[in-house]
Amino acid sequence: MNNLSGILVTLSIASFLISCSQEGGFGVKSVLPEGEIRGEFLSADENKSTIKIKSLAMGPDLTDKFSGSLNQELELVVQPGDLALLQSNKIFRGKLQETFSGSLGKSFLLHYIWPDDRAERIRLNNVNRLLRRDTLSMGQDVIRTVGDQVPPFALYDQDGRVLTSEYFDGSITVLNFIFTRCSVSDMCPASTRKMKKLQELSSQKKIPFIQFLSVSLDSEFDSPGVLKTYARGYGLSEANFKLGTARKTVIDDITRQLGISRKKEDGQPLDHTMRTMIINAKRQIVYQVPGKSWSVKDFFSRLQPDNG
Repeated sequence: MNNLSGILVTLSIASFLISCSQEGGFGVKSVLPEGEIRGEFLSADENKSTIKIKSLAMGPDLTDKFSGSLNQELELVVQPGDLALLQSNKIFRGKLQETFSGSLGKSFLLHYIWPDDRAERIRLNNVNRLLRRDTLSMGQDVIRTVGDQVPPFALYDQDGRVLTSEYFDGSITVLNFIFTRCSVSDMCPASTRKMKKLQELSSQKKIPFIQFLSVSLDSEFDSPGVLKTYARGYGLSEANFKLGTARKTVIDDITRQLGISRKKEDGQPLDHTMRTMIINAKRQIVYQVPGKSWSVKDFFSRLQPDNG
């Protein structure tokens, strides 16, 4: 074997081992950021808000706290929205925070939980690579407007399922942008209440093929389980109302293309603009209202079947 062949073989083996390490496979310990854990959901006690998991990988600080052994069973505290997520997504990635539980005493809270099934993650990443390429191809000042199609994207919904732009196919969708920690009453809370009212009117009038999508602007906090809790808190009918979230880079691309600006300064709440849209069954923007002053009456009139 010549020197070049030897180098290539060595690089191939190293790449293989790194890949295995990142996926937690072949008995190699994955390297995660501090405070993070990758695991498999085993069972839940809903009365105590606790779960049992099998650890698959841990950040270095957690490895020290849990004696460094993987594939061990842990009992953790979990919040209701995250519990619903875990029951339908067995493999997950999340963060651990020390807490106190009435049933467990000193324990750990599992929070900021994301599904981590490898096949679904690959699917989500592949779609969002198209989104990234599409965003880079646009001019700096160009945004999509009425008559344009929405870009390809992939999010996780409040149940931890992958939600792509295929969601728009075959239905009329009302799309807006919110974040769950928004405390300005006439911004996100008001917009969610209007979306709920619009959903209720559409149901009462039996308008077919209507659905709703709210995309989070705050993926650093709004994990799928947090969105689930938010949906329940507002009493949204989730049969045709999805809330979506993704990593910050994905949300950056979506908001860039759809004309939403947002900024976050240390110690300050997220500052953002608003835009509410109607997307037709061919993924085309047919109506939009910038700002917070859109009305239920106006949008409802445009959802009537005779308005196309």
